[in-house]
Amino acid sequence: MTQPQVELRREEILDAALELFERDGIEAVSFRRIAARLDCSYSAPYRYFASKHELLTALRARAFRWIEQRMVDAIGVSSSPIEQLRMLARAYMDAALELPDRYALMFFDIGDDDLDPSPELVEAKRAALGVCTRVVAAAEKAGQLSLRVDPLSASHLFWCGAHGLVSLQVGSQFVMGRAYETLAPMMIDTLIAGLKAPPP
Repeated sequence: MTQPQVELRREEILDAALELFERDGIEAVSFRRIAARLDCSYSAPYRYFASKHELLTALRARAFRWIEQRMVDAIGVSSSPIEQLRMLARAYMDAALELPDRYALMFFDIGDDDLDPSPELVEAKRAALGVCTRVVAAAEKAGQLSLRVDPLSASHLFWCGAHGLVSLQVGSQFVMGRAYETLAPMMIDTLIAGLKAPPP
């Protein structure tokens, strides 16, 4: 089997695993059920993933690649870095609310990640955060942001804010007179304002 064929088969297995996860949760993801969906032998998926942990790790990496692509697509419609930052943040939050199970998969604890980090997952995380970091750095270079921290730290802070808002919305916690649609643009404006260094 050629390498492209191997990669294609891996993607088919991940497609089946993701469908099972989004429909029935993490417990539904098993090699036996994946094999049934793909109409192959029970042992066939093991040729591409040595364990369920390896499969879930690859699935998490795919989720990070998904959110990365949503952000990349969003910033392509503007050449202004500061507007790209707004679009990026909104795209991140909207994608998370559109497919909350897939978003949750990015942060799913499957154990041993710290002890044995997957290069694929680490790279996918870096790539997703890197979209924001590049835009923040471009906004600073263009004079649209005067940062009080470095672009990578600013990116982390931006991600924390967006993630917090999404988590509250998914958890139905906005019950005190404010709604997500009201708070989302306010959050983005507040995050951008908070990154700016005070005037001398």
